[in-house]
Amino acid sequence: MVTPRLTRRSVLGGFGALAAGSLVGCASGSSSGGAGSGAADEVTYQLSWTHSVQFGGTYLAQDRGLFEELGLSVRLAAGGPNVAGDANTVSGAALMNISVADGVARSNVEGADLVIIGAQYQKSPVTILSLADAPLVTPQDLVGKKIGVAGTDTPGLNAFLALNNMSEGDVEFIPSQYDPAVLTAGQVDGLYCFYNDLPVALAVQGIDGYSMLLADFGYNPMSQTYTVLRSSLADAAKRDQIVRLLRGDARGWQLYKDDPQAAGELTVEAYPDAGLDLETQRRQAEVQLDIMFSPLTDTKGFGWFTDEQVDENLKLFTILGIEGTTEQLWDRSIMEEVYADGPTA
Repeated sequence: MVTPRLTRRSVLGGFGALAAGSLVGCASGSSSGGAGSGAADEVTYQLSWTHSVQFGGTYLAQDRGLFEELGLSVRLAAGGPNVAGDANTVSGAALMNISVADGVARSNVEGADLVIIGAQYQKSPVTILSLADAPLVTPQDLVGKKIGVAGTDTPGLNAFLALNNMSEGDVEFIPSQYDPAVLTAGQVDGLYCFYNDLPVALAVQGIDGYSMLLADFGYNPMSQTYTVLRSSLADAAKRDQIVRLLRGDARGWQLYKDDPQAAGELTVEAYPDAGLDLETQRRQAEVQLDIMFSPLTDTKGFGWFTDEQVDENLKLFTILGIEGTTEQLWDRSIMEEVYADGPTA
């Protein structure tokens, strides 16, 4: 979803490139608790977007030396509007990237052979944001309303409507470049956006909103997916690196859950030239808890997914017009290895 995220940068603060030698850019050192002694294995972990507390658990893992303890020197590669994360994994530039299930499925239709091995978000962050004094609470509340949506996001909104026995004709789509001004100015009744950014940005400005998570009404594409090449799972050395990378990341996200404020503060400290607002990062860190953790992750471990979630996504792909995808797109064996001794990795 390139178009909306371009404007997202100006809403939440520009995200700059990470300067060499900053806090969370790259860990190095000898293996300790990893795959034997000697130099750490160098791997690239491709993030899905530019740096923000959205990746706070990963930053904590890097800053606290959790990857290094597992014998990894991890380069965190920022994403952005001109970065194709799936393609970087396919080319071998990254060992693993963060993506979204329908995007991975489309990449595979085009010839990639990627596999989803986990999902950071238990719920999709997609929401319809309305103002608190005129909230849109259920899908039926959208009937006859004007909804701001970027062109690249209209398939998702159409799929949501279809899942709730509605059609595009029930709602007036208003082209929007992910700008909250169209909502606050009354030009639209609701805005298709992400739960952990625009609602937070408005709240920091003192504007109360209401977020209707689409996942609560059937539209729940698996989001922030851990994505690797299928061939990497069959390669013993790369598979071992993936297990260690995921284990370190999961430990970082456990630290995040215990103290999300620390993640917000670390993000701002690590990227002092990025224009990130501390209060916004702190609030975003708290809000994300709602969609990243659940009774399932408490029981099974961070990033876990179920067969039922796979089935739901396959049905959603049909509505989105993505053909040929099967349950083979997902592989839970890495998660099972990471959490063999319990959900805290």
